[in-house]
Amino acid sequence: MTTMTLTPVRRTTRPVGLALGSVTGTALVVAGVWNALIQEHVTVPIPPSVTGGSPTRAMHTYYTWYAGTVGQERADTVLAMVGVTGLVLLADALRRRAGADTLARGSCTAIGAGGIVWLIGALIGTGGHRAVGLMATHGNQIDGVNSIAFTVDMTVDAFCAAAFILLGLAMLAIGIAPVRAGSARWGALSVVIGVVALVVAIGYLQGIDFVTTYVLGALAAVLLPAWLVWTGRALDSADS
Repeated sequence: MTTMTLTPVRRTTRPVGLALGSVTGTALVVAGVWNALIQEHVTVPIPPSVTGGSPTRAMHTYYTWYAGTVGQERADTVLAMVGVTGLVLLADALRRRAGADTLARGSCTAIGAGGIVWLIGALIGTGGHRAVGLMATHGNQIDGVNSIAFTVDMTVDAFCAAAFILLGLAMLAIGIAPVRAGSARWGALSVVIGVVALVVAIGYLQGIDFVTTYVLGALAAVLLPAWLVWTGRALDSADS
C-alpha cells in the first residue's frame, strides 16, 4: 500500500494552499455563524404570530415575512458555497498526492463528490426559495406557493443528507487510513469531522432543527475551517 505523507519542510514557494484554506475557511466561519443567527431570528425579524382567521390568511402572512428573509439566506448560502468549493479543491489536491492508494484516492474523491452534491442542493435551494418569495408577493395562489416551498425544502434536505453522508464516511476513512497531513492529529481531526458530518446527515433525514442549526454550525464554523487551513498548509509544505 502506498502511504501519502505530507511532511512539513522549509517553505520555498508561495503558500497557495494556505491562502485557499484560509479564505474558504473564513467564508465557512461567517456562513456557519450567520446561518445560526438567521435561524434564531437575530438578523431577521421573528415570524409574525397569526391568531384566528383562515389558514390561507395565515399562510399569506407567513410567506410575506418569509420573502423578506430570502436575501440574507441567499447571501449566507453564497458564502457557504465559497467554503465548500475550497473543500472540493483541497480534497482533489490530496487525491492527486495519494499515489496508488485506492482507499485514500477514493476517500478524497468522495469528499469532492459530497461537496458537489451539496453545491447542487444549495443552488436548488437558492433558486427555489427566491421563486417562493416572489410568488408569495405577486398574487399567486398561496396553497400552490406552500406546496412548492415544501417540495424545495425536502429536495434540499435530501441533497444535504447525501452530501454529509459522503463527507462523513470519507473523512472517517481518511482519518483511519494512512493518509496524513503533517501529523496524526490531522487524522484525528478528520475522524471527528466524519462523526459530526454523519450526525448532521441524520439531522437532515430526521428533521432535527437543533442538529441542522447548531451541530452544522459547529462543523461549518470550527471543524471544517481548521481542516481546510491545516490541509492547505501541509500541501504547501509538501510542495516546497
